[in-house]
Amino acid sequence: MLGPLLLTWTLVGTVATVQCKGEDCHPTRTSQAAQGPHRMAVFHSPADCELYRQKLQHMHQSVVHARTQPDVTVRKVFTFTCHEQGEGL
Repeated sequence: MLGPLLLTWTLVGTVATVQCKGEDCHPTRTSQAAQGPHRMAVFHSPADCELYRQKLQHMHQSVVHARTQPDVTVRKVFTFTCHEQGEGL
């Protein structure tokens, strides 16, 4: 017999690396393990997950300028999403 269903919300993160010249950006090779998706945290409500997602999204903005080509940047693009997940008790 199955018990009640407990719903949780999982924060998942992925990362992509792109090389840009001005606003023209192209993906670079990134290993699947580094790219994700990565399970970041678990929450009891969608509101808590969304609040944490927004904080992480604002914190993770990474841009590095190439030393040999000052007009070229390498950026890490982080994407965080909340997913509903059910677990039986």
